[in-house]
Amino acid sequence: MALGALRSGQLEVGETVLVTAGAGAIGHLAVQLARLLGASTVIATAGSPAKLALVKELGADVAVDHSQPGWDDQVRSAVPGGVDVVLEAVGGDTLHRCLGLLAPKGRAVVFGASAGELGSVPVRSLFALNSVTGFSLLAWRAADPAAVRAATTELTRWFGSGQLRAVMGATLPLAEVSQAHRRLEERSVLGRLLLVP
Repeated sequence: MALGALRSGQLEVGETVLVTAGAGAIGHLAVQLARLLGASTVIATAGSPAKLALVKELGADVAVDHSQPGWDDQVRSAVPGGVDVVLEAVGGDTLHRCLGLLAPKGRAVVFGASAGELGSVPVRSLFALNSVTGFSLLAWRAADPAAVRAATTELTRWFGSGQLRAVMGATLPLAEVSQAHRRLEERSVLGRLLLVP
């Protein structure tokens, strides 16, 4: 999903990328992939010291605590010209702030709404030739199965070479699925949560 979202954002070598929820299941991969695809600056948001440390370890140039007021001002300070590509997984106010961070011709790819607020896209935020697109792995599979197969091959190569790694923040027995949901809702998991039979 992270690779598909970056490709939907048409990331070019030398551009800047902002990944919200950068220590999450998709975000932690997106941080690494943005670097592998040639982003010049990768910024990731996260909400705890451990998550901020993780995104830095995975290659983010700048880690911003999104739980702090004015987090978007920190992003502006890091990239005064704006962000070229935003991968946005939170929704609501976070999406609106991210749209305000886009450089001219910037692209936002929305692939989640973990805040529970779908919200709306303020049209004025698009007048600088910016765009917003949605991304879903299921939709991508249905629309372009050949591209998904090619991306899977590419990801497998990066995982195999050690250039990309999945962080397993927790492993729980399948019988504890309610505990898994609770941990995800509390946002206490770094990277991925694995349920095993």
